[in-house]
Amino acid sequence: MSEFLTILLLLIWYAAIGSFSWTQRTPIYLFTLLAGHVSALAIPLWSAVYGLEYRLDVVTVQILAAEPVPLGIMLSSAWLIPLPALAVFTLYRFRWWFPGQFTGLLTYLVFLLYHLLIEVVGMRLGFWSYASNGELPLGFSTSVLAAMMASMISYGLLYLLLVVQRFAWSSMLIALLPAILGLSLLIYGVLGAPLWLALVLNGADWTITAGLASTLLLLIWGGQIITRGLKQTEERRGEGRR
Repeated sequence: MSEFLTILLLLIWYAAIGSFSWTQRTPIYLFTLLAGHVSALAIPLWSAVYGLEYRLDVVTVQILAAEPVPLGIMLSSAWLIPLPALAVFTLYRFRWWFPGQFTGLLTYLVFLLYHLLIEVVGMRLGFWSYASNGELPLGFSTSVLAAMMASMISYGLLYLLLVVQRFAWSSMLIALLPAILGLSLLIYGVLGAPLWLALVLNGADWTITAGLASTLLLLIWGGQIITRGLKQTEERRGEGRR
Protein backbone atom coordinates (compact mmCIF):
# COMPACT_ATOMS: atom_id res chain seq x y z
CA MET A 1 0.00 0.00 0.00
CA SER A 2 2.79 2.43 0.90
CA GLU A 3 4.60 1.74 -2.39
CA PHE A 4 1.35 2.26 -4.33
CA LEU A 5 0.86 5.59 -2.57
CA THR A 6 4.47 6.55 -3.29
CA ILE A 7 4.06 5.73 -6.99
CA LEU A 8 0.78 7.68 -7.14
CA LEU A 9 2.34 10.74 -5.50
CA LEU A 10 5.34 10.47 -7.80
CA LEU A 11 3.12 10.40 -10.89
CA ILE A 12 1.26 13.47 -9.65
CA TRP A 13 4.59 15.16 -8.91
CA TYR A 14 5.93 14.38 -12.38
CA ALA A 15 2.71 15.58 -14.03
CA ALA A 16 2.81 18.86 -12.12
CA ILE A 17 6.49 19.43 -12.82
CA GLY A 18 6.10 18.43 -16.48
CA SER A 19 3.26 20.90 -16.94
CA PHE A 20 5.18 23.66 -15.19
CA SER A 21 8.32 22.92 -17.23
CA TRP A 22 6.25 23.25 -20.40
CA THR A 23 4.88 26.63 -19.39
CA GLN A 24 8.35 27.85 -18.36
CA ARG A 25 9.96 26.47 -21.54
CA THR A 26 12.79 24.83 -19.64
CA PRO A 27 13.54 21.17 -18.80
CA ILE A 28 15.56 22.07 -15.73
CA TYR A 29 12.79 20.89 -13.38
CA LEU A 30 12.49 17.45 -14.99
CA PHE A 31 16.27 17.05 -15.13
CA THR A 32 16.43 17.79 -11.41
CA LEU A 33 13.86 15.10 -10.63
CA LEU A 34 15.91 12.56 -12.60
CA ALA A 35 18.97 13.65 -10.63
CA GLY A 36 17.04 12.86 -7.44
CA HIS A 37 16.49 9.29 -8.61
CA VAL A 38 20.21 8.90 -9.41
CA SER A 39 21.15 10.14 -5.94
CA ALA A 40 19.29 7.20 -4.35
CA LEU A 41 22.09 4.87 -5.46
CA ALA A 42 24.24 5.92 -2.50
CA ILE A 43 21.51 5.86 0.16
CA PRO A 44 22.29 2.32 1.46
CA LEU A 45 25.88 3.34 2.15
CA TRP A 46 24.94 6.51 4.03
CA SER A 47 22.29 4.63 5.98
CA ALA A 48 24.90 2.10 7.02
CA VAL A 49 27.60 4.46 8.20
CA TYR A 50 25.37 7.07 9.85
CA GLY A 51 23.25 5.08 12.23
CA LEU A 52 21.03 2.26 11.11
CA GLU A 53 23.72 0.19 12.77
CA TYR A 54 25.63 2.41 15.18
CA ARG A 55 28.84 0.38 15.39
CA LEU A 56 29.86 -1.23 12.10
CA ASP A 57 32.89 -3.00 10.76
CA VAL A 58 34.20 -2.37 7.26
CA VAL A 59 32.92 -5.72 5.91
CA THR A 60 29.38 -4.96 7.11
CA VAL A 61 29.47 -1.56 5.42
CA GLN A 62 30.56 -3.16 2.15
CA ILE A 63 27.70 -5.68 2.33
CA LEU A 64 25.09 -3.02 3.08
CA ALA A 65 26.42 -0.72 0.35
CA ALA A 66 25.92 -3.51 -2.19
CA GLU A 67 22.24 -3.96 -1.32
CA PRO A 68 19.63 -2.73 -3.82
CA VAL A 69 17.88 0.55 -3.06
CA PRO A 70 14.31 0.01 -1.75
CA LEU A 71 11.69 0.95 -4.33
CA GLY A 72 10.01 3.47 -2.04
CA ILE A 73 13.29 5.29 -1.43
CA MET A 74 14.18 5.26 -5.13
CA LEU A 75 10.81 6.77 -6.04
CA SER A 76 10.59 9.35 -3.25
CA SER A 77 14.14 10.57 -3.93
CA ALA A 78 12.73 12.49 -6.91
CA TRP A 79 11.28 15.08 -4.53
CA LEU A 80 12.81 14.72 -1.04
CA ILE A 81 15.99 16.69 -1.86
CA PRO A 82 14.93 18.62 -5.01
CA LEU A 83 11.61 20.05 -3.74
CA PRO A 84 12.89 22.93 -1.57
CA ALA A 85 15.63 23.85 -4.04
CA LEU A 86 13.17 23.91 -6.95
CA ALA A 87 10.71 25.98 -4.91
CA VAL A 88 13.28 28.69 -4.14
CA PHE A 89 14.65 28.52 -7.69
CA THR A 90 11.14 29.22 -8.97
CA LEU A 91 10.86 32.21 -6.64
CA TYR A 92 14.18 33.42 -8.04
CA ARG A 93 12.94 33.12 -11.63
CA PHE A 94 9.94 35.28 -10.73
CA ARG A 95 12.27 37.72 -8.90
CA TRP A 96 10.64 37.01 -5.55
CA TRP A 97 13.89 35.80 -4.00
CA PHE A 98 17.41 37.21 -4.24
CA PRO A 99 20.70 35.62 -3.13
CA GLY A 100 22.51 37.30 -0.28
CA GLN A 101 24.07 36.68 3.12
CA PHE A 102 20.84 37.11 5.06
CA THR A 103 18.54 35.50 2.49
CA GLY A 104 21.01 32.63 2.14
CA LEU A 105 20.96 31.94 5.88
CA LEU A 106 17.17 32.25 5.96
CA THR A 107 16.86 29.89 2.99
CA TYR A 108 19.04 27.27 4.65
CA LEU A 109 16.98 27.50 7.84
CA VAL A 110 13.78 26.98 5.83
CA PHE A 111 15.40 23.97 4.14
CA LEU A 112 16.39 22.67 7.58
CA LEU A 113 12.83 22.96 8.88
CA TYR A 114 11.57 21.10 5.80
CA HIS A 115 14.04 18.25 6.22
CA LEU A 116 13.41 18.07 9.98
CA LEU A 117 9.72 17.67 9.19
CA ILE A 118 10.59 14.88 6.72
CA GLU A 119 12.67 13.18 9.43
CA VAL A 120 9.88 13.40 12.01
CA VAL A 121 7.21 12.12 9.62
CA GLY A 122 9.46 9.35 8.31
CA MET A 123 10.26 8.07 11.80
CA ARG A 124 6.68 8.43 13.07
CA LEU A 125 5.40 6.38 10.13
CA GLY A 126 8.16 3.81 10.57
CA PHE A 127 9.80 4.42 7.19
CA TRP A 128 13.22 4.51 8.87
CA SER A 129 14.81 4.57 12.30
CA TYR A 130 18.21 5.04 13.89
CA ALA A 131 20.16 2.75 16.18
CA SER A 132 20.70 3.70 19.83
CA ASN A 133 17.55 5.85 19.60
CA GLY A 134 19.40 8.10 17.18
CA GLU A 135 21.60 9.59 19.90
CA LEU A 136 25.05 11.02 19.19
CA PRO A 137 27.56 12.58 21.61
CA LEU A 138 26.84 16.01 23.13
CA GLY A 139 23.14 15.12 23.23
CA PHE A 140 22.95 15.55 19.47
CA SER A 141 20.29 13.68 17.51
CA THR A 142 21.12 11.64 14.42
CA SER A 143 17.91 12.84 12.79
CA VAL A 144 18.94 16.48 13.29
CA LEU A 145 22.35 15.79 11.76
CA ALA A 146 20.68 13.98 8.85
CA ALA A 147 18.38 16.97 8.31
CA MET A 148 21.34 19.38 8.41
CA MET A 149 23.21 17.37 5.79
CA ALA A 150 20.16 16.97 3.56
CA SER A 151 19.52 20.72 3.84
CA MET A 152 23.08 21.40 2.73
CA ILE A 153 22.56 19.18 -0.32
CA SER A 154 19.37 21.06 -1.21
CA TYR A 155 21.22 24.35 -0.67
CA GLY A 156 24.06 23.26 -2.94
CA LEU A 157 21.54 22.11 -5.54
CA LEU A 158 19.95 25.57 -5.47
CA TYR A 159 23.31 27.11 -6.30
CA LEU A 160 23.82 24.69 -9.18
CA LEU A 161 20.35 25.45 -10.56
CA LEU A 162 21.20 29.13 -10.69
CA VAL A 163 24.47 28.37 -12.47
CA VAL A 164 23.10 26.04 -15.18
CA GLN A 165 19.72 27.69 -15.84
CA ARG A 166 20.95 29.28 -19.09
CA PHE A 167 22.94 26.27 -20.32
CA ALA A 168 22.00 24.43 -23.49
CA TRP A 169 19.65 21.54 -22.71
CA SER A 170 22.28 18.88 -23.33
CA SER A 171 24.84 20.65 -21.14
CA MET A 172 22.20 21.20 -18.48
CA LEU A 173 21.37 17.49 -18.40
CA ILE A 174 25.05 16.50 -18.15
CA ALA A 175 25.55 18.94 -15.27
CA LEU A 176 22.38 18.12 -13.33
CA LEU A 177 21.98 14.36 -13.71
CA PRO A 178 24.86 13.43 -11.35
CA ALA A 179 24.56 16.64 -9.32
CA ILE A 180 22.63 15.44 -6.25
CA LEU A 181 24.63 12.22 -6.11
CA GLY A 182 27.84 14.25 -6.28
CA LEU A 183 26.62 16.63 -3.59
CA SER A 184 25.68 13.71 -1.34
CA LEU A 185 29.15 12.23 -1.82
CA LEU A 186 30.64 15.59 -0.87
CA ILE A 187 28.39 16.28 2.13
CA TYR A 188 27.96 12.78 3.58
CA GLY A 189 31.26 11.36 2.38
CA VAL A 190 33.73 14.23 2.77
CA LEU A 191 32.29 16.77 5.22
CA GLY A 192 30.87 13.95 7.32
CA ALA A 193 34.09 11.91 7.16
CA PRO A 194 35.34 12.85 10.66
CA LEU A 195 32.16 11.39 12.16
CA TRP A 196 31.50 8.33 10.00
CA LEU A 197 35.14 7.22 10.12
CA ALA A 198 34.98 7.26 13.92
CA LEU A 199 31.72 5.28 13.81
CA VAL A 200 32.86 2.69 11.27
CA LEU A 201 36.21 2.14 12.98
CA ASN A 202 34.54 1.71 16.39
CA GLY A 203 36.32 4.72 17.81
CA ALA A 204 36.29 5.68 21.46
CA ASP A 205 33.61 8.07 22.68
CA TRP A 206 35.97 11.05 22.55
CA THR A 207 36.86 10.36 18.90
CA ILE A 208 33.16 10.23 17.97
CA THR A 209 32.60 13.49 19.85
CA ALA A 210 35.54 15.12 18.05
CA GLY A 211 34.28 13.72 14.74
CA LEU A 212 30.81 15.16 15.31
CA ALA A 213 32.20 18.58 16.22
CA SER A 214 34.46 18.57 13.16
CA THR A 215 31.59 17.59 10.87
CA LEU A 216 29.40 20.39 12.24
CA LEU A 217 32.18 22.94 11.66
CA LEU A 218 32.71 21.64 8.12
CA LEU A 219 28.98 21.96 7.42
CA ILE A 220 29.04 25.59 8.57
CA TRP A 221 32.08 26.21 6.36
CA GLY A 222 30.38 24.56 3.40
CA GLY A 223 27.26 26.65 3.91
CA GLN A 224 29.34 29.84 3.82
CA ILE A 225 30.95 28.77 0.55
CA ILE A 226 27.57 28.07 -1.07
CA THR A 227 26.19 31.41 0.17
CA ARG A 228 29.12 33.29 -1.36
CA GLY A 229 28.64 31.33 -4.57
CA LEU A 230 24.97 32.28 -4.73
CA LYS A 231 25.80 35.95 -4.19
CA GLN A 232 28.52 35.90 -6.84
CA THR A 233 26.15 34.25 -9.32
CA GLU A 234 23.66 37.08 -8.85
CA GLU A 235 26.40 39.69 -9.19
CA ARG A 236 27.60 38.17 -12.47
CA ARG A 237 24.04 38.11 -13.75
CA GLY A 238 23.67 41.78 -12.85
CA GLU A 239 26.89 42.64 -14.68
CA GLY A 240 25.67 40.76 -17.74
CA ARG A 241 22.59 42.96 -17.94
CA ARG A 242 24.62 46.14 -18.15
